Amino acid sequence: MSDTWKNLEGQKDEIVGKVKEVFGKATDDAETQAKGIAQQVEGEAKQAVASGRGHVDEIRENYKDRADSAVEDVKRQVGETRESVHTSADENLKEAIDEGKQLKEEAARKAEELRQNAIAEGEEQREEAREKSTKAYEEADEIEARVNQSIDEAAESREESEKEDNNTL
Repeated sequence: MSDTWKNLEGQKDEIVGKVKEVFGKATDDAETQAKGIAQQVEGEAKQAVASGRGHVDEIRENYKDRADSAVEDVKRQVGETRESVHTSADENLKEAIDEGKQLKEEAARKAEELRQNAIAEGEEQREEAREKSTKAYEEADEIEARVNQSIDEAAESREESEKEDNNTL
């Protein structure tokens, strides 16, 4: 392969690498960003070799510095993402606890309301039963009074009949 072709290939790798780096930054994809930086350095190395400029040690050092920088960026982004996830999880947990407390309080209010309704209903039923019982006792007293009156009338009538029978004898 000619030096010109190697130079063009290096330029292509550098451009594609830059696109990957920018895309990785834009999408918060640290891995793609790091791969883009590595591909750029590889493209620069190909160009340097093709043009006969630069030393391999300089290229390696440049690659190492940029790779270290990419690793630090990835670590920073991972840390930020982790912190963001923890913060969101804490907020979601607090919201769930608050909602649970509200539901518990609402259930307690509803249970108390139902208990009060049951007590009121029970009182109404007891009062109704007392009224029916009082009415039944009053009716029983009236019946007893009529029965006693009927017995007394029957006894008087019998006495009168006996007197008449005794008088006719």
